[in-house]
Amino acid sequence: MTRRPRITILTPNPAIDVTYEVPEPALGRTNRVTAVSRRAGGKGLNVAAVLSRLGLACRVTGPLGGPAGQELRELLRHWDHQDGAAVIPAWVEVPHLTTRTTVTVIAQDGTATGLYEPGPTLGPADWEALTRATLTDLRPGDVLAVCGSCPPGTGPEQLTGLLAGARRRGARTIVDTSGPLLVAAAAVCDVVTPNREELLAATGARSLHEGAQALLDSGAGAVVASDGPRGMVLLTSGGHDPHPWYAPAPSVEVVNPTGAGDSAVAALAAELLA
Repeated sequence: MTRRPRITILTPNPAIDVTYEVPEPALGRTNRVTAVSRRAGGKGLNVAAVLSRLGLACRVTGPLGGPAGQELRELLRHWDHQDGAAVIPAWVEVPHLTTRTTVTVIAQDGTATGLYEPGPTLGPADWEALTRATLTDLRPGDVLAVCGSCPPGTGPEQLTGLLAGARRRGARTIVDTSGPLLVAAAAVCDVVTPNREELLAATGARSLHEGAQALLDSGAGAVVASDGPRGMVLLTSGGHDPHPWYAPAPSVEVVNPTGAGDSAVAALAAELLA
């Protein structure tokens, strides 16, 4: 029986996300934490959580190892008790490595400060296993979302090879990463979703529009760039577009900005699937 198209999410560098609420954080002195939470994290899992809330089942994969990796598995199992569609785990076990931890400090005014471990370095055999797990069961009409940073030492050829494999299987691809890997991914994917800082840093451009056009010239089908409180801009391939599409951000009280961009990626993945 042929299954319906679905979304597969690759989180190359998953993490345990720890959030501390600190009324007035400051360097060089003791900071009292008023609340703490731990959750299964990494940009891809944020995307999966939003898709689940939207009623869209998705498959998630990525490398897990060590006690933190086991904790992430356990935290993800609790999602089964929430309202929403299924999140199907397809993790790659790397027992010789340890999954990273990220820390976000939230001040009383909503300002967020992130402390992110780099994550473990994957060897060639680990990347081969991750590529197989990601591409397994991809079908025409599926969507593959590659979300977040890649482990230290990841080469452009590893990411582009994976994306090319997805394309050969008839899947559409969306990539949310940064640095040289963002530029490399643009050559072989349908949509890239950098924020302003990532876009300018990766391309050396002086404006959001110039940076987006550089990624389109590299081969990206579309660039959806987030611009903080100013919203998002969409540019598509097919020549220099003097009239990009703008979507202003709604005016809301900021409680915790973590995952805002991931919510947008989830919405884009859902539309690609549709």
